[in-house]
Amino acid sequence: MKNTSHDNCSDNHSHPAKKSAIHRIKIIAGHVKCLEKMINDDAYCLNIVHQSRAVQQALKNLDIHLIEDHLKTCVIDQVKNGQEEKTTAELLRLYDYK
Repeated sequence: MKNTSHDNCSDNHSHPAKKSAIHRIKIIAGHVKCLEKMINDDAYCLNIVHQSRAVQQALKNLDIHLIEDHLKTCVIDQVKNGQEEKTTAELLRLYDYK
C-alpha cells in the first residue's frame, strides 16, 4: 500500500497485503450499499442494525490488517532509520484510537 502522504513510510508494502486490503474494502463497500438499500426499502430495523454491525466488524478487521502490515513494513523501516520517537508516538496514538 503506497503511502501518498509525507509520513516517510517506504513503498515496501507487500503486494499480497495491498491486494487483500483492496479486496476487503470492496466487500465492505458492497455491505454499505446493501445497508443503503435496506434503509431505502424500509427493511426491518433489527436487520439493518445487524448489517451495520457486520460493516463495523469488517472495518475493524481491515484496521487490524492495515496495522499488521504497517508493523511489518513501516515500523521496521522507521526504527532502522533512527526514527524511534516517531514510531513510538504513532503506536501510542493507536491506543487512543477507538
